[in-house]
Amino acid sequence: MSRAFRYTPPLADRGLIVRPRLLDRLHTRFERRLTAVVAPAGFGKTTLLAQAVQENTLSPLGEDRWLTCQRDDTALSFLGAGAFAAVGLTAPVPEDPREAAVTVAEAIWHAAPRQVALILDDVHLVGPSSPGGHFVAELVEELPRNGHVVLASRPPLPVRTSRLLATGDAVVVGESELHFEDDEVAAFAESRHVAPDLLRDVGGWPALAELTATAGPYAVSGYVWEELLSRLTPDRRRALAVLVAVGGADDELATALLGVDVRLEELLDGLPLVARGRSGWWSLHGLWTEVLQHQLDPAEVAAVRRTAGLVLARRHRYHDAVDLLTEAGAWEELRRVVVEVCEVGTPLVPPDQLEGWLRRLPPAVQGSAEGLLLSAMVAEPISPDAAEQILERAFALAPDTAPVRVACLNALLEVAFRRSDGTRMRRVIEQLTDLAAHGHERAASWIPLFRGLLARTPGEVRAQLASPALVAGTALSPVQEWLRGHLLLRSLGDAAAAESVARAALQQPAPNMLVQTQCLLLESLRLRGRLDQAAELLPDLLAGIDPARVCTSPECVTYAVVLLGVLGRDAEAAELLRATRAALADSTVDWAPVAAAVAEASVAVSAGDETAAAAALRSVQHLRLSRRRGVLTVTPAALPLLYVLLPEVRPQWDAEPPPGCFEAVLELSRALVAVREQGRLEAVRRLSADARAVVRAVLPGPWTAELALGMVASGLEEGRALVEELGPRARGTLRGVSASGPPPVAATARRLLREMPPAPTSRLELRVLGPMQLRRDGTVVVARELRRERVRQLLGYLLTHDRPTRAAVTADLWPDLDEVAAARNLRVTLAYLHALLEPDRREPDAPYFVRSNGPILHLVVDEALQVDVVEFERHLDEAARLEHQGAPSAALAAYQQALALWDTEFLPDVSGGDWLQWERDRLRGRFVGAAVRAGELLLARGDAAAARTLGERALGVDNWSEEAHQLLVAALLESGDLLDARRQLRRCLQALAELGVPAQPRTAALARRLEVHRGRPPG
Repeated sequence: MSRAFRYTPPLADRGLIVRPRLLDRLHTRFERRLTAVVAPAGFGKTTLLAQAVQENTLSPLGEDRWLTCQRDDTALSFLGAGAFAAVGLTAPVPEDPREAAVTVAEAIWHAAPRQVALILDDVHLVGPSSPGGHFVAELVEELPRNGHVVLASRPPLPVRTSRLLATGDAVVVGESELHFEDDEVAAFAESRHVAPDLLRDVGGWPALAELTATAGPYAVSGYVWEELLSRLTPDRRRALAVLVAVGGADDELATALLGVDVRLEELLDGLPLVARGRSGWWSLHGLWTEVLQHQLDPAEVAAVRRTAGLVLARRHRYHDAVDLLTEAGAWEELRRVVVEVCEVGTPLVPPDQLEGWLRRLPPAVQGSAEGLLLSAMVAEPISPDAAEQILERAFALAPDTAPVRVACLNALLEVAFRRSDGTRMRRVIEQLTDLAAHGHERAASWIPLFRGLLARTPGEVRAQLASPALVAGTALSPVQEWLRGHLLLRSLGDAAAAESVARAALQQPAPNMLVQTQCLLLESLRLRGRLDQAAELLPDLLAGIDPARVCTSPECVTYAVVLLGVLGRDAEAAELLRATRAALADSTVDWAPVAAAVAEASVAVSAGDETAAAAALRSVQHLRLSRRRGVLTVTPAALPLLYVLLPEVRPQWDAEPPPGCFEAVLELSRALVAVREQGRLEAVRRLSADARAVVRAVLPGPWTAELALGMVASGLEEGRALVEELGPRARGTLRGVSASGPPPVAATARRLLREMPPAPTSRLELRVLGPMQLRRDGTVVVARELRRERVRQLLGYLLTHDRPTRAAVTADLWPDLDEVAAARNLRVTLAYLHALLEPDRREPDAPYFVRSNGPILHLVVDEALQVDVVEFERHLDEAARLEHQGAPSAALAAYQQALALWDTEFLPDVSGGDWLQWERDRLRGRFVGAAVRAGELLLARGDAAAARTLGERALGVDNWSEEAHQLLVAALLESGDLLDARRQLRRCLQALAELGVPAQPRTAALARRLEVHRGRPPG
């Protein structure tokens, strides 16, 4: 039943009777943590669950997510990947079962207020003591209140249920309940157009009832199968036996197995215990197996399984292929599948799943070249040295022309690549070249990529990438595509082409290459100055960085740390580096020390400690990979750090500039050195447009500010924009340069510092989500200026409008005055506002908080002036970002911080025109939305009281919000206050009737839940 029904239940091949008593039990799955259906084969477990799913689509109480378990689900990576996909996660599966379970539980919590039931069919295939079994047990424990697990299993159930049953948080539907009762037997007989008496001896067993009804009135009790089979032609019986032997098929596979064109819909028409999938896959129930076992002899069974395994392997359904080939004892074919999976150096299947395959091989196959290759791939992430020794043995065992030799060489070359062992790589490439000369097409496509890694010049790399084996050969594997992108970016500096390769690879990513491909795309974007797009990718990359990934791909930490730094998220960069230092130190990859040193240097420069940064870089200068072109293959971020901090390396870069986008990086590095060390601005004036476009993206924040000063001193106004863009981050650099920088740049820094108002000595807090209140250093300000309505109006206007013109301000605040009078009133009101915000400002100093640039006015809100409405929206934006990342617990904290700032209304003590009303409406909407969402998350976490409070607060702001009514009804329902829940639902429906709009589906679902609760006994 497992194949091709992974994420959807099988479709009913015949009419089903409705079993209300059982559906009612399953109906409550959205109210309990665990629902289990436990019985031997033939009791209709899958059919019942599929019917419950179908019924729920007609009248939804929640969302069902289906996952059919398979034998490989004992491996955490396989079951975890299935569960992740079922709940919409794309992140890599953690190696720890509990961490994986928490990730799934968080994704379900993120779906609140929707109730989500994860249905695991055939869960008996997941051994309770396996990593997959531990994951299932942990998931049941970690579920939020809106999360539910449904398990269908043969006995015994692989999860402990006693505690949950005692608390009423679990229900188990067993064999006795699954038996047909008398009325169900009668209904079933009617649906099959047979007399009820025909089914009197089936003992309520659904499968036997189905068989008996199909066999008809002439079947003798105990001989139902014989009667059924007697009606089938020998060819049809044999075809059914073939389908049973291989676990099901679609038309294409059945045609390959039977040797004639087959339409399974016709072949299986009228037969009982048959399931079909939406993809066209058909499967016969396991009860057919024993009946048809004598239709094929063992050799025929092995032959059809072998054929099916090969067909599925061609479809890249490797797990199903290995199952079939193992059952067939088709070891030769299985070896070919192992080679296909492991040929790419980084296998297409995670190591823990490969380990499961290895255990199923007989000793003779384990000791073969292919078995040793498989063993090496299992060992490689933990012990590259052991893997290398096993690969050498495998290569020595393999016949001269065997494809396994290519796979062994690829794996050996990857080991050598991770060690930066060029001599070993060249020797392996020579061996691959010899194999290619003997007709190994796959070897031919690897050779130019590996030669490209060893090429000394960009021209040599281009020549290898233009090889016919890459351009016109077979389709490249995910690892080969990554290698191609790696060469395009790091060796040629072609960020645009690398981006294209990475985006194409991410359309169908191999799990083991996901993080590396994300890094390739992120770095391609950063080097083109597209920081916003790179920042959007960062959460997914951060989610994939775990100790195992850092050990094999340490550069991923460097990419993330550097990008966080240029985005101004220095604290996050430092924390990521701290969290991964141990893994970086443990990595056996040759370039790990260089990757770690560049990350350390990046964080140190951002913190203003260039001495520590230089020391980190010098600590790896004895390594070959830290020099010139080699370091670019580790991380392009090394170039400016090395050039600026280590003068001794500059001649190497100047003698042979790097290609492509790295030319702009070197250009900026030279210009920065010329400014800071020689006070020369010529290099700054000559900066190309490409270089000026990527300043912020490729230089650490302090260096961006320093070069921006040089640009301003050179007459390039782009520099001023960069300084303003950096904001407060630039002030420290400006102060330092003004005191000790080269004369022309120091003068520019002093001028900008003069033009930039002095930082206030006091900290202001402004409250506008209620009656306006100003605090200075924690003390409430009592000033006559604040009592002036025009001052409050102007302050509110500047808060709600980004850089308005004076004309716009006067038009909205003094619409009845002529331009001269309105302008005069604005000047007076501005003076009052300056006095309110900066009472100690000296006359020559420019105002800090309300700045004027020609006709433009600008209110500066930063660490010196904190405004509750700004913080309110910042917290809500952060919550939205965290929701997008699938982190509901962190999002809830952000929502709660925002909601705590809301008092009564935005500027309730200020009168205004449409501009104020529009802003009030917008903020009310954000408050109500946040209150409802936070309430939904709290309710899913089990805090009904807090959810109720938020529902009441939301309705206090907007009594017409259906979502707020829904939250309050759900909170009352969860609290067991059914009477108040019904009253609240009536208020909601009355409000909707007054508005003349229909109820949303969730409102209707809550009404149905209340009906379900009516009269139901507790538990």
